[in-house]
Amino acid sequence: MKKLKFLTLLLVGVSFFSLQSCSKDDVPQVAQDPRDQYVGAWNSISSGSLTLFQNGQSIGTIPVNENGPITISKSGSNSLIIGGKTYTVNGSNLTSPPTPFTENANGVVIVATENSNGTLGSNIIFNNTVTGTWNSTNGASGNLSGSYVITLTR
Repeated sequence: MKKLKFLTLLLVGVSFFSLQSCSKDDVPQVAQDPRDQYVGAWNSISSGSLTLFQNGQSIGTIPVNENGPITISKSGSNSLIIGGKTYTVNGSNLTSPPTPFTENANGVVIVATENSNGTLGSNIIFNNTVTGTWNSTNGASGNLSGSYVITLTR
C-alpha cells in the first residue's frame, strides 16, 4: 500500500510540473528587419553637374538640381528599391550595379552609365558619378562626365 501511495504521489507531482506553462521570457523574439525603418515616402534633393566635352575641351555644364518625393520598399532578403533602383544593403552601406541610361532633351542625346553608392542613416545620402557620350541633331558630339549627390529626408 505504501508503494501505491508513493507512486500515486509521484505521478501527481510529475503531472503537476508537466502542466505548468513557460514564462514569457522563454518565448523566442522574432528579429525585426532593420530595413523596415527606411520603407515609405521620402523627400529627395539632388545637386551637382555634368560637364560636356568636345575634342577634349569643356563646352559647358548641365546642372543637376532636382527635388521631389521618392518611395522606398524592400526587396528580397537584403535589398531596398529606392526610386525604382535596387540597392544591396550591407550594414549602413548601399550599393548597386552600374546603370546605363539614355536621355534625349532639346535635341541632345546622352548615352551614359551611372555609378551609385549610398549610406543609410536618419538621412540617406547617395554619391553618383556619370560617364558617357552625347550627340546633337546638328552633328556635334563628345563625352561627358560629372557627379551629383542625392539626399533623402523624411
